[in-house]
Amino acid sequence: MTASAPLAPTYRETCYWLEGTEVPRPPEGTALPVEADVVVVGGGYTGVTAAGELARRGRSVVVLEKHRLGWGASTRNGGMVLPDVKHHGVAEMRARLGDGGPAVSEAAVEAVRSLERTIDEGAIDCGYVRSGHLSLAHCPSAVGGLRTMERVYREDLGLEASFVPRDELGGEIGSAAYFGGLAVPFSGGLHPARYFAGLARLALAAGVTACEQAPATGLGRDRGRPVVRTPRGDIRAKHVLLATDGYTDGLVPALHRRVLPVGSYIIATEPVDAALAKEVSPRNRMFFDTRNFLSYWRLSPDGTRILFGGRASFAPTTVTRARDFLYARLARVHPQLAGVRVEYAWGGNVGLTLDRVPRLGRVADGVTYALGYSGTGVAASSLFGTAAARWICGEEQPPFAGLRFPAIPLSRFRPAWLPLAGLWFKWRDRCRE
Repeated sequence: MTASAPLAPTYRETCYWLEGTEVPRPPEGTALPVEADVVVVGGGYTGVTAAGELARRGRSVVVLEKHRLGWGASTRNGGMVLPDVKHHGVAEMRARLGDGGPAVSEAAVEAVRSLERTIDEGAIDCGYVRSGHLSLAHCPSAVGGLRTMERVYREDLGLEASFVPRDELGGEIGSAAYFGGLAVPFSGGLHPARYFAGLARLALAAGVTACEQAPATGLGRDRGRPVVRTPRGDIRAKHVLLATDGYTDGLVPALHRRVLPVGSYIIATEPVDAALAKEVSPRNRMFFDTRNFLSYWRLSPDGTRILFGGRASFAPTTVTRARDFLYARLARVHPQLAGVRVEYAWGGNVGLTLDRVPRLGRVADGVTYALGYSGTGVAASSLFGTAAARWICGEEQPPFAGLRFPAIPLSRFRPAWLPLAGLWFKWRDRCRE
């Protein structure tokens, strides 16, 4: 049984990023229009980015958010800006996904550049720094994969990348727990809630109508046009964009069968002294390991705290259990942090696809989706939202859109097999020579 994590006197189960962050809210009592050019379902990164782009192109746009703007992963993630390259090279991506496969990897790189432009042009104060990431081999057998990815970054994507042998990792991370690493300077980190606040501000300023506490409960048709049903009334639209990622429900069953919501959790320590922070992360990298049940961690943007996240289980769990699991792993990775207390703990869903590749496509005439970021959507979601908006406005279909989208096997029986799948992945994560 995992021991309880030491807790700061001010400990609370709330998201660290939301402390002191003002996320724009629509005016109270915003009326639900009966018609709009585009209805966007989901008020996260994808939804507000797409809505802002559509409004700036002269469309009337309504964003429907079941809770409040930014309620989901958009304000609760680790704030890592990564080129989301999941597979081994252009050739493999083409073999897996067809001719559009390589465009997915190219889009992953463009997503980071697009995010940087958005931050600069929108004057978004979110502490963004291109500090790079370090992917860490949790066992000797994972080293070969990192060396392959070094070639992919360099040869296929034109990015700087360097393999770091185990005996040289001390210059990158204050831990002896890993067998090698891959350093990619192109990546970065930001304050995710402030980034979202900036996107929401831009969308609302462009004239987007945002309706909170307004879930989409049904999707139908009236005289050939989509109709979105809500508890507050129906909206006729020329087009609907589904931007729900880890909170994709049964609104469109075909998508519900293809996106698997999985819980991800994060703890934030109390402030530590500058020397200890520097020892843990000498170069302020974004860290993650090669496990299926991966861990990811970083310093807070002000360099005072360690934020450590991961997936504790595929089965439902609690923030308290996940907190203790994550703290035990943190102490194994960084023994120098043993005894440092936890001040925040929180969690939420990420939306996994079967092949961990995000999707942009259409389920019917006038109904587009952009989702499935599989835990690395900070940059990709903004790019996909922009691409979806431009496609809806009549521009050519993006080359990474319309890929085959496999369903999750036995999707309706998820509650029964998810715990077994978790045990399988944990077995695969065992350290192998």
